[in-house]
Amino acid sequence: MRLSPVVLALLPGLAASSAYAAVYQVQELAEVTTVQSQFGAALNDNGDAVGSGSVIYNFPIDISAIDFENASLVAALTAEQIEQIKLGNITASSQLVLVNYLRANSTNYAIQRYVEVMGFNLVTGEQLKIREQAATPTNNEYLYDINNSGNAIGVATTTYTQQSFTPEATEAVPSPETVNLWLPAPGHIKSYVVNGNSVTALPIPYEEFGGGFSVAIKISQDNYVAGYGSVSMLESVQETIETTCTGKTRPISLCHDQYKDGYVERALVWKMNEAGQISAPVQYGVLGPLIEDTAENLYSSRALSVNDNGIAVGYSTSTDGNRAALHASVFHEGEVSAIIDPLEWNSSTAVDINNENIVVGSASTTFNGMSRDRLFIFDYNTKTLTFPNGFFNSSDTNPMAINENNMVVGSAEILPADGTNRRIVAFLYDIENDTFTDLNTLLPCDSAFTLAEAKDINNNNEIIANAVVSVEQRDSKGELVKDSAGNPVMENVSRAVKLTPVPNGTIDSCKIPEDETYERKGGSSTWYSLLLLPLLWLRRRVS
Repeated sequence: MRLSPVVLALLPGLAASSAYAAVYQVQELAEVTTVQSQFGAALNDNGDAVGSGSVIYNFPIDISAIDFENASLVAALTAEQIEQIKLGNITASSQLVLVNYLRANSTNYAIQRYVEVMGFNLVTGEQLKIREQAATPTNNEYLYDINNSGNAIGVATTTYTQQSFTPEATEAVPSPETVNLWLPAPGHIKSYVVNGNSVTALPIPYEEFGGGFSVAIKISQDNYVAGYGSVSMLESVQETIETTCTGKTRPISLCHDQYKDGYVERALVWKMNEAGQISAPVQYGVLGPLIEDTAENLYSSRALSVNDNGIAVGYSTSTDGNRAALHASVFHEGEVSAIIDPLEWNSSTAVDINNENIVVGSASTTFNGMSRDRLFIFDYNTKTLTFPNGFFNSSDTNPMAINENNMVVGSAEILPADGTNRRIVAFLYDIENDTFTDLNTLLPCDSAFTLAEAKDINNNNEIIANAVVSVEQRDSKGELVKDSAGNPVMENVSRAVKLTPVPNGTIDSCKIPEDETYERKGGSSTWYSLLLLPLLWLRRRVS
């Protein structure tokens, strides 16, 4: 494989030793023992890294609020187990049953809220609380980006508090029963700039009928913030809410939550000043044009990144008069402009832009009846669009970040030489030298990590990636699991790792066993699915 000269000269001038016979060394970030998997999101030039952890061990369950006559619990637990739980003696197997009970009853607001994702400083392993301050969490929280000033982007779903509610008396029910319900705070998703103990909420343009929402994704070095949020609500939905959400039969906050899809969503760009104050965001429209007699909330736009020039990129709805699709867009000075010809591609998105105004993204097309994403590079200065070759023509290629050295990272499919199923690996693309490399081939031969996706690359060419690793399995309480012989049971989990360039590093010449044609170059699609867990809630909004 031809290696980019830029990669070979990442940190020249120092002697390499046999211990560093690779282009990158892998450093596993701080171990977080409170969650099963960790997912890296971003790192800055100072080496600070943020991300999330999912599946919380030993989740604190309020036993006093459990309905032990529930059919699913009675079926899953013995009478003796139930009695022991009531006494506070909860085994790992009982804990798992209770967690599944909370999961299955997420729409029953009389039952405790269960959450699975928390935000972390991945260097220290410290949890960074964003919105939830209660000891027992009631919401999911994520960290998506961090700049060189230490300003991180946090996104949090709504928090819940337990409150009593008494329905209005009727002739049929003159003395209604008072119930305890978990009620949401306004704003079903909110975004924040987080720096240490300082947490500053991003203003939401439209907050009526439930608080609206905001989702921030990226922050530039000059503190521009890219994202999207609610800018209005359909009049028909407002009328329905005003008629339906009276508070007589159910709490108004729960009623408002039912109609949150009635918000109109648009791309937003915020700016934080030196005093830490965040202005009302600039709102952007869609590529359009809007199709006659269609609802405004069927059209959306999202800013996914922004540079220090205030130029944001992402995607928005594009139409040809009859058909609508989401396509890569530039948001600048109040205007929305297209990157991709919508007649040539099924859909597209721009994911990042550097300060040289070089945009990276992907466009979807069809190969042999299958939808595949192609990497694109767009020079906003010259309006030049190119589609670099990936590992092969139909390789599903998804870029995630670009740095000021015009190095791009992301994930892509490879096709093993033995013709087995495609595998997904982390890649590094050097725009200047047009080289596309599987990052796994740049690691030492004895590396214990399989890099499935590269999430970010800083200006030192250090990379934060998510790897699938085999570790000793822990049960639902966080205790190590042993087999009948007392040996540890192993499982595959996601871990965030940092890749550091090796001075004068060269590709390690690994001897690959005959039955491992490309094992070192990828992890299976099943393993890659681990990396999708913390993003499921956001994907629901995308779809």
